[in-house]
Amino acid sequence: MENLAVRQVSPNNAKASVVRAFKKKRPIFIWGPPGIGKSDIVKQIGDNMEAHVIDIRLSLWEPTDIKGIPYFDSKQGTMVWAPPSELPDAKMAKKHKYIIVFLDEMNSAAPAVQAAAYQLILNRRVGTYVLPDNVLIVAAGNREADKGVTYRMPAPLANRFVHLELKVDFDDWFEWAVKNNQHQDVVGYLTFSKKDLYDFDPKSPSRSFATPRSWSFVSELLEDDDDENTTTDLVSGAVGEGLAVK
Repeated sequence: MENLAVRQVSPNNAKASVVRAFKKKRPIFIWGPPGIGKSDIVKQIGDNMEAHVIDIRLSLWEPTDIKGIPYFDSKQGTMVWAPPSELPDAKMAKKHKYIIVFLDEMNSAAPAVQAAAYQLILNRRVGTYVLPDNVLIVAAGNREADKGVTYRMPAPLANRFVHLELKVDFDDWFEWAVKNNQHQDVVGYLTFSKKDLYDFDPKSPSRSFATPRSWSFVSELLEDDDDENTTTDLVSGAVGEGLAVK
């Protein structure tokens, strides 16, 4: 599914939307380019809601990983399905106020895997397995325009989600950076030059580019007591040479 003329939302607005959707048991799909913080937002929502987050990289799964493996039940004399242990059962649901099943990189999963996930997302069940009532499904993925490895989402599956396209918002990032003790040089520089917070261009051949995620790595690098040349080399590898020399 390609997002054309889609309303974009800031990270904080996305958090509010996910919480609202939870009350209606509506699954959310968060779209956005790489490094923008889709996964971190889901983790922050989990912390705010006191929810247990189960992170499933769907691109690494096979169709049977969702439906489970059949085995012979000698007591019933029939074949039954053993659901994957990653999905929350009733016992786990009782231990947590809320549970978020986060299907990351969902549209990077092979079409057969997406098809297997369809029943879980559409009906909140697959085979004999049923999602507990306190479970919310949140998925995320890159847009087709970002030139990553993606597969077009089947229309019936896409129609089940509420879609949010994430945008970079400096004020939201600044709030997060202060709370998470990002290096003062990173915060100071980006406060002066806000446009450099994010400069990803899918048409560019550059391997390194600035994103909130790569700036976080720069912050970690600046905490180390390395020589200037080594630091510049590493920062260049994170956000690009043009920004590293600034």
